[in-house]
Amino acid sequence: MLLQNSCSADTLRALETAPAMFLVLSPELYILTASDLFLQATESLREDIKGKYIFDAFPDNPNLPDPDGVNNIMASLQFVIKNKQAHIMPVQRYDVPDKSAPGKFIIRYWEPLHSPILDQNGSISYIIQSVRNVTSEFLSKEEALKSQEERRESLKQVDALHQDLFTAYDNLRNLNISLENEVLNRTRELQQSESKYRNLIEYSPIAMQVFRGEDMTFEIVNASMLRFLGKTADIIGKPLFVGVPEIVGQPIVEALYKVYRTGESLEIYAEKVILERNGLKEVGYYDVLYRALHNDGKITGVLGIAIEVTPQILAQQSIKESEARFRTMAEGSEILISLMNEKGKLEYLNTAWVNLTGWQQENLHDFNWEEYIHPSDLALVEENIKNSLKAHEPFSNEFRLLNKQGEYRWLKIKGMPRLNSDQLFVGYICSGSDITREKQRLQEIESVNKALIRSNQQLRDTNIRLLESEENLLTAFNAGELGSCSLNLRNNVAEMSEQYRHHFGLPLKGEISWEMVLEAVEPEFLDEVKTVLENAAKYGSPVDSTYAIRHLVTGVRKWMRVVGKVYQGADGSNERIYAIVMDVTAQKEDEQRKNDFIAMVSHELKTPLTSVNGYVQLLQLKARNRDAFDINLFVDKIQTQLKKMTTMINGFLNISRLESGKIQLNRSRFDLSVLVSNLEEEYAAFVSTHRFICTPGSGMWVAADEDKIAHVINNLLSNAVKYSAFNSEIYISCKLIDEQVVLCVKDTGNGIQPQDIPKLFERYYRVQNEKTSTIAGFGIGLYLSAEIIERHGGKIWVESEVGIGSAFYFSIPYAPIADWMD
Repeated sequence: MLLQNSCSADTLRALETAPAMFLVLSPELYILTASDLFLQATESLREDIKGKYIFDAFPDNPNLPDPDGVNNIMASLQFVIKNKQAHIMPVQRYDVPDKSAPGKFIIRYWEPLHSPILDQNGSISYIIQSVRNVTSEFLSKEEALKSQEERRESLKQVDALHQDLFTAYDNLRNLNISLENEVLNRTRELQQSESKYRNLIEYSPIAMQVFRGEDMTFEIVNASMLRFLGKTADIIGKPLFVGVPEIVGQPIVEALYKVYRTGESLEIYAEKVILERNGLKEVGYYDVLYRALHNDGKITGVLGIAIEVTPQILAQQSIKESEARFRTMAEGSEILISLMNEKGKLEYLNTAWVNLTGWQQENLHDFNWEEYIHPSDLALVEENIKNSLKAHEPFSNEFRLLNKQGEYRWLKIKGMPRLNSDQLFVGYICSGSDITREKQRLQEIESVNKALIRSNQQLRDTNIRLLESEENLLTAFNAGELGSCSLNLRNNVAEMSEQYRHHFGLPLKGEISWEMVLEAVEPEFLDEVKTVLENAAKYGSPVDSTYAIRHLVTGVRKWMRVVGKVYQGADGSNERIYAIVMDVTAQKEDEQRKNDFIAMVSHELKTPLTSVNGYVQLLQLKARNRDAFDINLFVDKIQTQLKKMTTMINGFLNISRLESGKIQLNRSRFDLSVLVSNLEEEYAAFVSTHRFICTPGSGMWVAADEDKIAHVINNLLSNAVKYSAFNSEIYISCKLIDEQVVLCVKDTGNGIQPQDIPKLFERYYRVQNEKTSTIAGFGIGLYLSAEIIERHGGKIWVESEVGIGSAFYFSIPYAPIADWMD
């Protein structure tokens, strides 16, 4: 027998349900599986014997006086392994363990047959031990013989007196019995030989059939072959073309007849065969083996064996189709796609690579791509690839490479390991892009940063004064009266110092709950205080909060700052907050007075500056008439400095207005769709990590402060970039709905939990979770955006689904030309 591959899992599963009793053994005599009928006959479970050495799973019965089962079975198996031929054993007693009575055995008599299954190299893949349970037959025969012996002994006793008379008769009768037994044994041996031959075929898990005669009549067709042909046992005794008419004209028929006529064996691999199953014609691929059968030196038939390899052939075709699809996709892509083998040599480049470098696919053999890398980048790239090839891990490189024009371009290349069907490393599939523009933008940003550093240097003196002021404030804080508190997060019971209680007007004695503390907090700060506490309890965030309270006894409004830290219990959970409280009412009042002072000074200085500006203009006019060049130059410098002062004062005034909530709107009529398109183009030019999809519409006229609306859109776009994955899409749209211009910025990011959505537009509120903890922000962007939109008579809201993304909307009134003129 030949087998193309070793015993697969599918083959083993098929064997397990075969209608015969057998074990499947490895060449080392370990049990691979057993048929269901064998398990029933031995009262065994497949999981108990699978993987065990055969004689560990089925030992000799130690209760027998001379157990020889193991030795006899081993001798048969050794014969099979040595000669690679099947071996038929006579009836063998081999008891099996009694699972219901440990230590005891169940009497069993078997007719064993050991058959090797060879692979295409002639080596044993596995051994099938086919058995027939003849216990009942054997015991019945023994019982009959025993009964006959007892009867014979009785007759001997009765005939003891007549021994002499019947001696001749007995001798003749015994001779006759001997001759009859000899004939009976010979007949039985012939029957057993024929039976075992048929059993070998009929109970084999491999599809087998025997043809006889010129018309190829089916003599034996086992169950596996019937399933393979899609036929039933009624084809046995019929010629080939009658039993399987659809095979007429197929090449396999000519091959079969050639074996019958010449006696030459034939092996065909991956032969395409069309068979009719369940009324439908199916195409399959099979390894086919034909062997001529002889009788008295003449060819009388053909043994046929078929092994289906359709899944393997289809898998090979699928791999080829997958490779073709990959190359088609790669050739049509603007991404730089290449294949590298396990030695770091290029095997494939797509068209994008060819267009960039001028390298040709046919010249890749022994091509040294390292020669084209910038000398400053070469060592790092080689070291990175060398380590990755050794570890079979992904790699990423950024380096400069000569293009076909002889110019260096910055590339970013990533490589992912390639594995073959046996999960062995065969190299990398690489993808990359030209990031030269991105690098240039980074250089521009660095230049801007340097300019900002120079500007910051000019503010050093101001910062020093601010630091001195802060140090004075810290000194005052250290010298002030501080209250201490320990809050149990499990039961919300607070242990407070007398000073803490005094600050809030709480009872100086007795237990204090956190709810009692919250009664003193002013309503506009209540949510903020709760949020700080929730973040501390849930995430262990430090506590640092400043808010207004109303003294519970005096009713006086005071400002408190609470600073604390979360401590964990033995189980690692957040258990307690230790905090200190200080009265910062004086500092808050000083800050308010400072803002009032800046607003007043800015307002008061603006009037004389306007007058000075008028005098300077008059002086310039007269100076020009008198052609006094030096004076004009001096006056121009004065004018420049006055403009700088005016700008500075306006800046201070805007800060004061912002902090006081008094936002000044400079309305004009403009097309919001044009603004949206311009902002999208700016983001698309400077943000390469995301793809922007813009549908701005047209004619979206609004009467609004264009700079502040642009600030809102910028904030929404910035948030979408920060809170969504790289290379994801961001959608921007603008529509006219019910006389409202509605703008939407939609991302495909992480989404927002439902409990966080109502608080998003509150001052200082930030979503706290593992995914946002590393993203910078202060929680004021959406708050300011909401203020701006509300001042325009509009609305702002969000729709979000966790894991899908978020869509932020705002609407402001539509302003057609007629309404604007009115």
